[in-house]
Amino acid sequence: MDCSAIVLNKLLVERNLDIWAKLKLTFLDSAYSSIYSAISRHYEKYSTIPSFEELELETREGSGQKTLATLKLIDEPEISAEVALDALLDQYTQNQTISLLDKFVDKLPIYDSAEIKENLSNIVLTLDEKTLTTEGVFTMADIMLFKNTEELARDRVFLGLNNMFDATLAGVARQELILIGGPRGSGKSLAASNLIVNQYEAGNSAVIFTIEMLGSEINERQFAMLANVPYMALKQGGLTPDEYLKVIKVRAGMFQEADDLVLDYMRHQNRFKFEAALVKEKSLKPDNQIVIIDDRSLTITSIDLHLGKLKARFGDKLGVCVVDYLNQVVLEGSSHYDWQPQIEISKGLKNLARKHDVVMVSPYQIDATGEARFAKGILDAADIALIMKPVEKDRGAIPFETTKIRGGPDIKFVSPMNWDTLRISPQSMELPPEKEKVKKVKKGREVVDDTQSDIPWNV
Repeated sequence: MDCSAIVLNKLLVERNLDIWAKLKLTFLDSAYSSIYSAISRHYEKYSTIPSFEELELETREGSGQKTLATLKLIDEPEISAEVALDALLDQYTQNQTISLLDKFVDKLPIYDSAEIKENLSNIVLTLDEKTLTTEGVFTMADIMLFKNTEELARDRVFLGLNNMFDATLAGVARQELILIGGPRGSGKSLAASNLIVNQYEAGNSAVIFTIEMLGSEINERQFAMLANVPYMALKQGGLTPDEYLKVIKVRAGMFQEADDLVLDYMRHQNRFKFEAALVKEKSLKPDNQIVIIDDRSLTITSIDLHLGKLKARFGDKLGVCVVDYLNQVVLEGSSHYDWQPQIEISKGLKNLARKHDVVMVSPYQIDATGEARFAKGILDAADIALIMKPVEKDRGAIPFETTKIRGGPDIKFVSPMNWDTLRISPQSMELPPEKEKVKKVKKGREVVDDTQSDIPWNV
């Protein structure tokens, strides 16, 4: 069956704009390229699909006329245009798969286990890109303007970094890319972890990809935030009994029917015994989880693969994905410090946000002027770009401001920051004034002690 001929015949007979929006030249047999080009020219000029008669007048004599005559004589099969297009796409996908697998098999002997998995995942991603068709061609009878409360709740995600920010935007939309910029040590990763914690506390699931930091360190930070206990004391095993109980309750709350183990802990006070029993005897909540993926060689392909699995598991309950951070994602064959690959990575993250219907969040580095390091173009794909302003730790606050926002006003806000628990509070506040630096006298000259203004570089 000549799927290309059938699809073109259906297109010219039915003049279906939905089919034209999804049809690509690469899907068709090369013999029909001149017909596709003629249809494209007509559409660009008149915004309609031509009929056979119109195309005959517009097509030059020669092979194009002969091909068009052949298409017109095809016996119309008893299938819809949509089914014909699906068959054409399946045929194209099969051919592309064979071609990609042939190249993969040729190099298979030199790949190790990790490279085999990565290259197979890359084949899937390549097929997705090649077979992507335009979705969402709507007439005004197809798309609804007004949404009920349930639809709005499903489509919008509240980040929880600041109530005023969330209220102004009525939440951020799924499929958006949000980039959070800041210099080293400004707290970008902390802001990212706070987003994950906020989603978990809202009853959702969320995933964070970490490149530089260990997954265990991310986990400790998030438990400090969730239990409202000092991070360094948790990290060093120095919490008070009451603080440990708070952590135990949070840990148990991630599992189903684990209250009995909390009561057991209150009797024996052995946190190691508690946790061993918890993971052995209890099951995680099915749709309210935090997932941490620790990958020092993170690529767009691996993010795509993991998100596909997680969306299959959590569905709409997975609303936020954090990649920490953009400048460290690997593009095969390129350097972290090349600006062009970083732009491609930014576009790739945006594409994955749309593909998997999640809010994609990624920190990125800025220079002393507040511009993106290496590549200003990484912000092109972003729907919202936030800058974090570093201030002295003892002021207990983090200022944010938007440098780019689609469909909304520029926003500035200051959120309280507890540097002991690493938790960002959503209540807005005024930025406290900078404390006067202590002056010391040393050997007859005045010395300014600025140790109180150090930015917490290690957090």
